Amino acid sequence: MKRLMRKMARLSPVKARPGGSLLILMALPSIAYAVPTPPDMSVCTNITCETLTNNVCSEAGFSIALKSYTPATTQNSGAATYVYEICSPTPGTCSSLVRPGESCLDNSFCRSKGQLSDPGASCSRECSADTFRGLSHFDATFPALGTSTCLSSQTAISGSCSAVDKNNNGIFPTVGSFVRGDASCFDGDSSGFTVKCENTSIEPGDCVEMTLTIAGETTELGRGTSVVVDKEATACTASCLGGPSCDSCDPDDPGPNSCLTRTLGFWGSHPWITNDFATKESPITVCGKTLFCGGPDDGMSNPSCLAGSCDSIMEGLGSNPGTELSTNQPYVTLIKQLTAAKLNLKATQALADPGSNICTDWSYGGKDIYQWLTLCEGSICSGTKAQISTSGCIEALDAFNNHQDSGFDQTPGVFARPSLNDHGQVSGADSSEFTRAQGKSTPPGKLVIGKFATGGTNCQ
Repeated sequence: MKRLMRKMARLSPVKARPGGSLLILMALPSIAYAVPTPPDMSVCTNITCETLTNNVCSEAGFSIALKSYTPATTQNSGAATYVYEICSPTPGTCSSLVRPGESCLDNSFCRSKGQLSDPGASCSRECSADTFRGLSHFDATFPALGTSTCLSSQTAISGSCSAVDKNNNGIFPTVGSFVRGDASCFDGDSSGFTVKCENTSIEPGDCVEMTLTIAGETTELGRGTSVVVDKEATACTASCLGGPSCDSCDPDDPGPNSCLTRTLGFWGSHPWITNDFATKESPITVCGKTLFCGGPDDGMSNPSCLAGSCDSIMEGLGSNPGTELSTNQPYVTLIKQLTAAKLNLKATQALADPGSNICTDWSYGGKDIYQWLTLCEGSICSGTKAQISTSGCIEALDAFNNHQDSGFDQTPGVFARPSLNDHGQVSGADSSEFTRAQGKSTPPGKLVIGKFATGGTNCQ
């Protein structure tokens, strides 16, 4: 445990900057030689999670919405996704003495006709502005990347732009590609990292959709306050909208219930983390068999997690159902998922705040994880192929091992930066022993925890 605490101290994540935000910018046609007026970026002041909205009407007359937000999964390839939609609402009608009932796009049109005027007239169009101009492109600017945020300079950011014929007239907006670029409402590097949908033109009634994908299960991004910026002529104005933030308004579980889960592939390819929770002195048990890491220091993991023995945790995680136990493949799959589940529970117990409930909020098929473990490690461990296949254990344990983390303000250090090994070196992943456990090489050959492997070692 002392080694674990030293590792956690070395790998503790950078503290997220409170209020980290995304700046959504709509750049409208402007005079080439004019310098845009920068927007007031304090618009989210006094906005709380309770008053934050996912929909705004811009001062330029567009409707902007955060249509959906998908948190990053706990798998290695996880990504947080934000889908934005910007629409040019359909024309309205004038409530006016000089243009009664005429079709309109903005209030100014309704207020005058020739020498006649009606200063109080308005257009019934959704998000009606005093003056409306067409959209030329759609920008998104991120907070500065680096040590001050939950993102890093290596964070992969990608996306797409698509046209939406929302008024179903068969005419789609023009929308360019999703690219990285600069936002014209900001000078120099004050705009941070920017992406945009190029060369966009939206007719009234249609929309453009922009998808932002931010890679990595450890980014700690969530939904929080973001600044929406419109560029109308040379005036850049701002409003507040939900968007990517390091200080999320939607934590996975703000209560005392904690649950940290990783897939069996994660545990198999990060032995310097696995060995923190499966030592020879404190092993895990799977179907009554003790499993741990007990090999010599290999320069990356101390102890190393070697395949090839009946108490190897890598054999529990990595055995191959098809080649090592062809007569009862579901049994091998059950062992693999049980091993990962036991590691997840042990890691949560070690890293959660004292007094936290551990994974009691998770359920599948009306049973919590402890009820599933009681069932799956009871009669099911010794069950037939058919009994294991129809028990629901494999599906339930797989769902648990893919469950979202909850109850942690930030991802615990050893999981937030898993690329550093026990010696503090950047090693990426190491799946060599996990691969050897698949029984395709000699040694160790075919080995299945608790069974006599087909043509291999007896681990009964």
